[in-house]
Parts: sequence; C-alpha cells; structure tokens
Amino acid sequence: MVSLMAAPAGAQSLGDVSRQEEARRATTKKAVKTLTNSDLDPNAITQSAGAAPAEASCYMSKSLGRCVGVEELVAKSVAGVQTAQNAPFEQTYRAEAKSIRSQIEKSQNAIASLEAVIADQGRSPSDRKAAEQSLPAARQMLAGLEKQWEKLERAVGNQHLPHTWIEPVPARTTKQ
Repeated sequence: MVSLMAAPAGAQSLGDVSRQEEARRATTKKAVKTLTNSDLDPNAITQSAGAAPAEASCYMSKSLGRCVGVEELVAKSVAGVQTAQNAPFEQTYRAEAKSIRSQIEKSQNAIASLEAVIADQGRSPSDRKAAEQSLPAARQMLAGLEKQWEKLERAVGNQHLPHTWIEPVPARTTKQ
C-alpha cells in the first residue's frame, strides 16, 4: 500500500506541466522574420523592397517570363481554352493527314523507281546517271514530308485529339 501512495507523489500533474510550458514560451525569443512563398522564389521578386508595387496585384507568368496583371493573366488563359470557334475540326485533320500520307507514298514510289533504274544494268548510262542525280532531291523531299507528318502527330498529341483522326500512319524511312 505504501508503494502505491508514493507513485502519484513523484508524478507531475497536468497543471504543473502547463505552467512549465507557459514559463518556457515566455522566455523563448520570437521569430524576427516570417518567410513567405515570394521570399523563396527569386524570379518572383521584381522590385526592390522599398519600391511601391506598380499594380495592386501582380502574378509571375512562366510563359511570358515577367510579372503580369490580373486582366492580362485572364486574357491569356481564356485564349488557351478551346471553344466552338477555335476547336480543331476532325475533317481538317483528316484531310491534312490524307494529303501528307499520299505525298509520302508518291515520294517513296518515286525513290523506289529511281533506285530500280540505277540498279538496272540494262538501262543506258545516261538514264542511270539522271536517276542518280534526281535521287538526292527525291530523298530530301521525302524527309521534309516526314517532318510534316511528325509535326501533325505532335499537334494531335498536344491537343489531346484522337489519333484515329490521322490514321493510317504511313510507313516512314526515318526513325520514329
């Protein structure tokens, strides 16, 4: 029984702990400076600390690389939203894909024909020489068309459009 009575005497009460914490906080120094998000981003600081802001509110635009006002920020945001007026039309993408695809196929056929003429020993030397001279231009044209196709694919991907709008994908000679 004596051992049970001794235990509560050594333990601190909740009131004692609270008083000790209040005393500790009273002796602790307060923070001299409070940091905000603008203090942490050096790109967001556009003026010296003593200068008055040019506008009531200014927001850092990553795309423009400068501080912009609310009106400009909203206008730029609204311009990026797809509406009925600026939405891509499926038929436009299908027509462009069809055009580029057919030009790629024609260029590939022309290159195959030129290579066949060059390889045919039965052809006259002048025909083979003319084919050899035409081949680099035909390959350059094909490379340009393949770049157009890649640009079209990137546009479809960037705008999150269905890839089926530009299918079938033509067989290309460059790395994809």
